[in-house]
Amino acid sequence: MTKVSYKNFNLLIPHVYQGVRLNSNTSLPKLSNQQGVQMQTNSNINIQANLISKIKEDITNPNYLYYLGGFFEGEGSCSVSISVDPKFKFGINLQSVFNVSQHKNGIALLYSYKELFGAGSVVAKSGSDIVMVYTIKGYKHIISRVLPFLETYVQPFSCKKKEYELFKQLVIMSSEGKQKDKDTLIKMVELAYTYSGKGKGRKRSLDEILEIINDKEKYFSSSSKDIGIEIDKDK
Repeated sequence: MTKVSYKNFNLLIPHVYQGVRLNSNTSLPKLSNQQGVQMQTNSNINIQANLISKIKEDITNPNYLYYLGGFFEGEGSCSVSISVDPKFKFGINLQSVFNVSQHKNGIALLYSYKELFGAGSVVAKSGSDIVMVYTIKGYKHIISRVLPFLETYVQPFSCKKKEYELFKQLVIMSSEGKQKDKDTLIKMVELAYTYSGKGKGRKRSLDEILEIINDKEKYFSSSSKDIGIEIDKDK
């Protein structure tokens, strides 16, 4: 069986016939539609099985983990999203997010993070058909799986230490239930806006978020107010 490498692997459009990667000059025997579909399905399964096996092997190698750490430093981000909804106790909710982006031809790299952390998803980036994004959300997974990785393989060499410490502080505060108290929630929001470059890239200003926390009934009583999720776009 052909060994699958990250350099030549394309998970989205696998072209393999009996273990041989095809080019435009390769001639194939004529097959019925059913035979063709079945063979393509079997090929996809074999390729994905090889990929997963290769990833499981690689993530046991510390050198590869340092590579993933370096790749995250350049192509990933930790952010804090703010959801606005009257159903929340104070009208808003903060959620920690870890993501890494890559061209679809390098999608195997994103699945390395997914296999390493045992959670998250790989999907197409909104508005693009060639960029994929691996995302893991929520403080539970991030504390138990992501932070240890970042502490070991990223932070010793990172140029974004201050941003990381703020992100880590917010994640820990979430795990301690600080969002349930109005005063500490306000502190978390203020930290989130500091972390994200004083609100750069956010849909709502800090003053508007504080307005919601202080009196959500008054805020949502106006039909002109919209509800939705805004995501920190800054690294």
